[in-house]
Amino acid sequence: MDHLHSHRVSLALLTSVMMSAGVFAPVAGAAEGEGIIRLARVLPDEPLFQCIAPSEYQIAGLRLYGDLSTLHRLGPPASLTRGFGEDDGGGYVATTYHYDGLNVTVVRGKIDVIEARSPRWPTPAGLKAGMPGQEARSLLGREPGPEHLHRGEYSFAACPEWRDGELVWDNVNDFFQFAFGEDGTLSFVRLAADRP
Repeated sequence: MDHLHSHRVSLALLTSVMMSAGVFAPVAGAAEGEGIIRLARVLPDEPLFQCIAPSEYQIAGLRLYGDLSTLHRLGPPASLTRGFGEDDGGGYVATTYHYDGLNVTVVRGKIDVIEARSPRWPTPAGLKAGMPGQEARSLLGREPGPEHLHRGEYSFAACPEWRDGELVWDNVNDFFQFAFGEDGTLSFVRLAADRP
């Protein structure tokens, strides 16, 4: 997913530079449109890009980077699996808690991935696995751009938004992912942290 990562990093870098240097031109950071997929731009002369409504970065009341203790509301998991990896912070253990159609992976005590594969676990707007494609596209609000499609999965960053006069860009370095199955239904919805 290097091409997606570079797009997200360039947008984050642009916002960071713009904010640290001071804003001399109006910023159009708020997203336009209704639905889960919005259109936004950071600077007035920049092209619009597709992004996800920030409110959608939640499944089963869980958010990325939430503490392990937030899983207690789901009850005991059906099973656990462990994996290992390495990133800029060194080696880590990834523990995945498996619930009925929901998998939550925790790394270094924080939620790293939330993946819903059952209609039981919708996003706040109601996007859920098993949903017919036409119904899912209606909630999305627009057709996902082909630049967001990689190996059969769509992947987006969150939209910037204005809060109390400040441009805020939560989840800019995180993924909102989903895919459609061969039968046209939504296969899964996944939130994934983009650790260095």
